[in-house]
Amino acid sequence: MNKKLRVAIVGGGIAGLALAANLFRYKHLDVILYEAAPQFSEIGAGISFGANAVKAIECLNLADAYHAIADQVNEPFQDVWFQWRNGYNDEYLSSSIAPQVGQSSVHRADFLDSILKQVPREQCYFNKKLASLEETAEHIILNFQDGTSAHADYVIGADGIHSAVRAYVLASQNLPTAHPQFSGTWAYRGIIQYQDFKQAIEQAGLDVQIADVPQMLLGKDKHILTFPIRRGEQINIVAFKSDRSQKTLPQGTAWTQAVDSQTMLADFADWSESCQILLKLIEKPTIWALHELAELDSYQSASGRVILMGDAAHAMLPHQGAGAGQGLEDAVILAALFEQESLTIPVLPKLSQVYEDLRKPRACQVQRTSRESGEIYELYSSDYLSFEQIGEHLIHRFDWLWQYPIERDIVFAKTQMNIQCAS
Repeated sequence: MNKKLRVAIVGGGIAGLALAANLFRYKHLDVILYEAAPQFSEIGAGISFGANAVKAIECLNLADAYHAIADQVNEPFQDVWFQWRNGYNDEYLSSSIAPQVGQSSVHRADFLDSILKQVPREQCYFNKKLASLEETAEHIILNFQDGTSAHADYVIGADGIHSAVRAYVLASQNLPTAHPQFSGTWAYRGIIQYQDFKQAIEQAGLDVQIADVPQMLLGKDKHILTFPIRRGEQINIVAFKSDRSQKTLPQGTAWTQAVDSQTMLADFADWSESCQILLKLIEKPTIWALHELAELDSYQSASGRVILMGDAAHAMLPHQGAGAGQGLEDAVILAALFEQESLTIPVLPKLSQVYEDLRKPRACQVQRTSRESGEIYELYSSDYLSFEQIGEHLIHRFDWLWQYPIERDIVFAKTQMNIQCAS
């Protein structure tokens, strides 16, 4: 009987867990997941998935769990991703339409819990913060900060924007270390009750679609987004403010902080009445410093037996709601590559190359366009100077992202592994 391949997944966020839930099903693999925290948890609140991300969820056998908790806007707006409006006066500009998906969103913690139901806890180890990796001819050694170590045949770094696996991957190829870069944008975040906002909008005699339909309200160096979570009972809010001349944070500045409401309101004092109502309903806002990674030259180590996925590989700004979706697409391709039962250690470098060839160009494009989208929303782009131009452009801006044929990549990945394992 062939020895099982030992696969280590470092990091238990949404992408890493979604991959693990699939790889645990493969009898030819011995999969262990290592999580730095004492338990699985997701920071943040709501998370929005585009049509491509929903397709990835379905390809990862998570459709039933996801759709049981996902929110979708009521008819006739069920296909609307966002309505675009002038943030100073609520003028309607346009809508982005994602047929049969619309604005599909969940609370991060709820989605994580739904994935966990498919993950055997006995194969998950906690308080395992990676300190370093070493490679020998026989295996890869994972050294943890608690003084323990483990062996694997293949390591998948799903350990986020501060990835220790990324540092090893780049160093193994003599590439410069990639550190998170501050974007100059801060994001106020909060959750409010839908009924409270709807009632306040009606009492003010404002357009009720502002409460009922996901919104993107745009302005100079600022924008606000809203979408429903938890079966429509709550609204997730993110209000962005940018100073793109500020690309570094003072040393010791926390990336996430509590903030008083008056500071937030002062930043949007000249915005519309609906925006004032919306922001005043946030009882305990927090503010987040938004960081991203530069596009990496490689997602794999020199040996081809250590790879990166999710934010460890391509952490991006949230302006297309695409970061988590790209991590899920990574998981889809890796799940397809590892499905081949006759997979052996000598074939693993080829697996890594197929993965990188499929995923890196698309993920890098999503990184670039996410940054560009934020510039468009905040009237910073020289290509779209007026609200009218922006509204027209945003109608179809995301079609290429949402309509990506990942099924084609799955077929290609499986075909390549069949060829390699047969040779």
